[in-house]
Amino acid sequence: HPAKTIDARYFLDAAVATLPGRLPRRGAAVYTTLDPAVQRAAERAVREGLSRIKDSEVQAALVAIDPKTGDVLAMVGGRDYGTSQFNRATAARRQPGSAFKPVVALAALGQQGDEPPAFTLASRIEDAPLSIRSGATQWEPVNYDRTFRGEVSLREAIEASLNVPIARVGLEIGPQRIAETARRLGIASPMRPVPSLALGSSEVTLLELVRAYGVFAASGLLATTRTVVGQTTALGSLPDAGPPDIRQVADPAEAYLVTSALEGVIERGTGKALRGAYRFGSLAGKTGTSNDWRDAWFVAYSPGIVVGAWVGYDDGRSLRRSGASAALPIVARFLQQIDPGDRATTFPVPDGIEMGWVSDGESSWWGGTCGTREVFLTGTAPKDNCVNVRLADWLGDRIGDIDLEDGWGRRTQRAVERFFTRLLADREKELRREQRRRRRDRNRQ
Repeated sequence: HPAKTIDARYFLDAAVATLPGRLPRRGAAVYTTLDPAVQRAAERAVREGLSRIKDSEVQAALVAIDPKTGDVLAMVGGRDYGTSQFNRATAARRQPGSAFKPVVALAALGQQGDEPPAFTLASRIEDAPLSIRSGATQWEPVNYDRTFRGEVSLREAIEASLNVPIARVGLEIGPQRIAETARRLGIASPMRPVPSLALGSSEVTLLELVRAYGVFAASGLLATTRTVVGQTTALGSLPDAGPPDIRQVADPAEAYLVTSALEGVIERGTGKALRGAYRFGSLAGKTGTSNDWRDAWFVAYSPGIVVGAWVGYDDGRSLRRSGASAALPIVARFLQQIDPGDRATTFPVPDGIEMGWVSDGESSWWGGTCGTREVFLTGTAPKDNCVNVRLADWLGDRIGDIDLEDGWGRRTQRAVERFFTRLLADREKELRREQRRRRRDRNRQ
């Protein structure tokens, strides 16, 4: 009995396509993964998102899944099923652009056998003009704003969606490793192992991309997507859905590094327009825009749900909009309209992760900063950076939280400040004496 408040015909087609054989002529009961409330929110989000663009030829698609089971909760395959039954969520292959960068990040941050990872999130990468011979053409990637920032960290490159540093990472680890990583994450579309693969030049479907992000949401577990959990004849008993098809395809700690960077995309980067959606506990995501602004993408996830949206023209002409301006608002509307329920959880920090301080060259211990705190695979964090901050952490652990409004708290703070000020002043005097001694020795020579 069709619900009158939802359409779901794109989902229905996808579900029927998975059934073995034809449906019985005298009727059958097919049990699907569809969540009517989530589907209703998806349809409304796509409709409202397209109304902002004001072009009746622009199409959009949305898919939402449960990353723990692979269940497809909602699916919208286009603007209007009555006009076009082509399902852009499952059948349209388009370039993901920067939405593919998390795949590159996992390939770069992961260990290869006994070898340490090629990169950490703190690795410094040059953001400067790059020109590579690729086949018969010269490939010269540029950032979206056509500017260069000098040296940046891998985290900064991901958060700001910088193309040139990610292209350099791709060249360092090799496109073959990137292609293999994509296949591990459940992307079945062909991956051309060329330098531009790092920037999402090989086409994928929206469902494939959402499924790949589900691996990050589920701490390295890949769940095969499904729309049907069982089928029986009209008079039969309820079917046994059976367990979902799940396998470990990525190390949980390595997947967590990617998630940490994609949380930064929401907090500070190209996805910061979604920063207020913390009803879901933790939220990570990535924008994507393909060459010549043809395709706009955005995928967001928490531990309990993954949702992705694509916006573009069927004929591939330029949309002239980025993933942040065209696809992100659709995901934002979707997340605003669904009830988080038990999906509002934070990303668990797995074993194999340690925290470290990365110096920014402008460190001061009290009232200032000593670089930034970063997540690393155990054993890969810098050892000698930011000694004063680590000392402050040690002291804080032993003093506990100090109420600075309390008289004792203020006196304690001043005493600690005086102690470390004298300590650092004495050290500076020693350094100056050492510098004078070295100058005298050089003058004698």
